Amino acid sequence: MGSPLLKLLRVVQPETGGPARVTGRKIYILPTRYRLVFGVLLITLLIASINYANNPAFILTFLLTGLFIQAIFHTWRNLLDLSLQWKQTNPVFAGETAFFQYELWDEKGRAHYALQFGFAGNDSVITDCPANEKRLIRLPCSSRRRGLLDPGRLTLGLLRAWCYLDTHASAVVYPAPLEGWLDSARPSWGMAIEGDRGVGADDFVGHRSYHPGDQLGHIHWKAFAGEKGLLVKQFGGDRVNRYWLDFDAIEGGDTEYRLRVLAGAVQALSLDASHYGLRLPDQEIPMGSGESHRHDCLGALALYGVAE
Repeated sequence: MGSPLLKLLRVVQPETGGPARVTGRKIYILPTRYRLVFGVLLITLLIASINYANNPAFILTFLLTGLFIQAIFHTWRNLLDLSLQWKQTNPVFAGETAFFQYELWDEKGRAHYALQFGFAGNDSVITDCPANEKRLIRLPCSSRRRGLLDPGRLTLGLLRAWCYLDTHASAVVYPAPLEGWLDSARPSWGMAIEGDRGVGADDFVGHRSYHPGDQLGHIHWKAFAGEKGLLVKQFGGDRVNRYWLDFDAIEGGDTEYRLRVLAGAVQALSLDASHYGLRLPDQEIPMGSGESHRHDCLGALALYGVAE
């Protein structure tokens, strides 16, 4: 969108904290190939009507011309006064498709039909906007790298009438996690706030996947012999696994590789009852657990080194 020509486009901008509303001067209209053929047909009919001075032919020509003009007007009107507001976009991992959710309505209560929405290079969505109702639409946008995903201008079109909408939408894209485990991460023990969720030596509470540093005596060897994977027995108690995931402790690889390894570790630990913290060169997230903590850690990895 950095081209000087594109900067001259009339783009629908949202109001402060409000929706983007399509006005008449922001709508572009061009004829389709079928309309071009229809135009050539009208010119041919007009020439034939003049040559043969045929009144019925004149009437047919003017009637079809009137329909052609009315079609242009109704196409333009079908986009007029539409309001669109970005609601939310859930975070995704790099390489996945983000879905931007928008709310669509007409402040004057009119109905709109066969509306096509889409971002450049992505699949479009066709929907109607009923009269006096609000319609929710989800538009896909593929992600290629971590950070903040800017989908660009949204194109709203019908046939060959369209407009560009800048809705200020964005999405957080997490680094694509690498499978495996941090060799530098070793569990330490701490008191579990919740109680009965750690690695105590009391009652057996279940199994979890093996992490380097786990006690060999807790490995479920029968499950391993039965090709069920390497599992570790968990016992109820008042202690919990505690891990520090340190960016600088990862040996080798560039920044993106390290972030992907850390993302994989966060994903693995979020499936257990473990507590973990994250250390980055410019940020430290204290020990915690749960879904909110997972998103905080992954969000920090996604935005590490990204200029706002």
